[in-house]
Amino acid sequence: MPYTTTHVLVSIILIELFREYFFKNNKKFPRYYILIAAIAGIIPDLEYIFQLPEIHRGFLHSLFAPLIFLLIGLFILKFDIKNNWIRKRHLKLSFIFFIFAAGSLLHIFLDAIIRDGSSLFYPFSDSVFGLNLISYIPLSQSISLIFIDTLLLFFWIFWMEFKLKINDYF
Repeated sequence: MPYTTTHVLVSIILIELFREYFFKNNKKFPRYYILIAAIAGIIPDLEYIFQLPEIHRGFLHSLFAPLIFLLIGLFILKFDIKNNWIRKRHLKLSFIFFIFAAGSLLHIFLDAIIRDGSSLFYPFSDSVFGLNLISYIPLSQSISLIFIDTLLLFFWIFWMEFKLKINDYF
């Protein structure tokens, strides 16, 4: 599987691109969502973090986890459920769950594309779907994954500097 750094970087880069090109008003899409996306990108690995490696790549790595987040988000949206602490920060609870759905889905697809694959329909099927692209790279797998993380980090830094003018923050 890709490193945790990969999942975090891809999540924050994609949510930042989404924020930049689909939402022009930053009040409607505050930077808190980027932090939430970083957390959402590692949700499927919670089973591993909590020392449950025997179930790692199980339910949280199936399509059902993002589906549950999506359904919760739709439920919150439909019944207009609000949280004052979240609203004070110009966030929407439903959108947080949509980001959780997208982040966990992105994690699953990264695992499926880059490494061994994912059991997309677990617990109904143990079939693993994936491309295992890392096996086609001649460098050792760990060096290849570190290289991918380095490229993503450099992309993020250049994006922050040249597009978002990060030096304006200092």
